[in-house]
Amino acid sequence: MKNKLLLLGFSLFMLSCSSDDSGNDNVISTTDFLPLNAGNYWVYDVESDAAGGSGRDSLYVANDTVINGNTYKKFKTLNMPWGFYSSALANNGVRKVEDRLVLSGSAAVNFSEELPFSLDVTDLTIFRENAANNQTLGSVSDVLSQVYDENTTLEFDYTLTSTAKENLASYTAGGVQYNNVKPVEIKLRMEVTANVGFSGTSFPVNIMPEQDIIVSTQYYAEGVGVVHVVTDFEYTLSNVSQLPIDLPLPSSAAVHQEEILDVYVAE
Repeated sequence: MKNKLLLLGFSLFMLSCSSDDSGNDNVISTTDFLPLNAGNYWVYDVESDAAGGSGRDSLYVANDTVINGNTYKKFKTLNMPWGFYSSALANNGVRKVEDRLVLSGSAAVNFSEELPFSLDVTDLTIFRENAANNQTLGSVSDVLSQVYDENTTLEFDYTLTSTAKENLASYTAGGVQYNNVKPVEIKLRMEVTANVGFSGTSFPVNIMPEQDIIVSTQYYAEGVGVVHVVTDFEYTLSNVSQLPIDLPLPSSAAVHQEEILDVYVAE
């Protein structure tokens, strides 16, 4: 059975505020690091150390979609995706703005089936061709509340950030060498607080200290798209064993996943 942890439930995004450091430099791009023509597709072998967490994803550009008056290319997958990257793009919109790729959509982020919630973004920069090493491309922060049971409300305080990493003249993935490769790191940092009602009084309990729970590096190759994705999902909960809270998930988890491009058409 597919792992139900956050790593494999992460879909990405829709309709929220976002910010970025991309500026408005009027930079004209003459190259493509994610060709967006309809019919383009990428097939990935997904490898994970989670039980039942490996498979094969087919991601493709399906059609145009209009969000807030802007036209995006809508991505889809042939089947329910296994990988972080394919999940992130599936059913969401990407458009090119100067030398940037921006994404709008809705994300299902699930620690477990009992703890679902969604992240939303609008025009979050996920790639910039002329970015410097360690330049922040985009960032969005929010606090989401969710009723867990009649006595408990959970607050998820998160920051989602995209950061350009050092350019690579060449990079090998799946035994294939690609030239002019630009990595981007996607990081989700989160803190979780439970507001617990007891004897008519509500008090806050920190059930997960602030920590990076997802770190994913995506390697964009010129003229091809993303050729390799390395994602680590990890969290550690606070010790709440003495409190009246029964959370339906392990006290800690760590999952490593890789998506390796096998075949593609990118015109």
